[in-house]
Amino acid sequence: MDYPIHGRWKIEVCGQVVVQYFADTWNEEAAIAYIKEFQQQVAPLIKTRWAILSVFEDWQLGLPCIEKHIIAHCLWFQQNGCEKDCHVYSTNKFKEMQLDKLVPEGDSGYEKRLFTHSQAAIDWLNSQNFSLQQRDSAILLNC
Repeated sequence: MDYPIHGRWKIEVCGQVVVQYFADTWNEEAAIAYIKEFQQQVAPLIKTRWAILSVFEDWQLGLPCIEKHIIAHCLWFQQNGCEKDCHVYSTNKFKEMQLDKLVPEGDSGYEKRLFTHSQAAIDWLNSQNFSLQQRDSAILLNC
């Protein structure tokens, strides 16, 4: 039985950085639709070096059925050029526990970091030679 998508996201490619915003509680249908959209949007970046900045402030976790999809998705982007992965949200042990499970540390060359403010993530990405300005991602970071 197919269920309606429950969960929201926005994806914006800003140069070599994929900026994402996530909200609500996610079901399996949301995970599958998000992954399809993500892979379409980042297709031009494949086999280059790129980074991700994900804002999880309004994300309210995901059902257990999303895990296999998101884990496979994360391995996919790690194998296709993603080097840096920033997660932005206020301190929340539940989010941290689920995201640590869903986004495994990858091979060498991939690094995931947690930030409580988007500007700190942008500054770190800039220090890693991934140019991103606050205005580039304002539509997502101010959701």
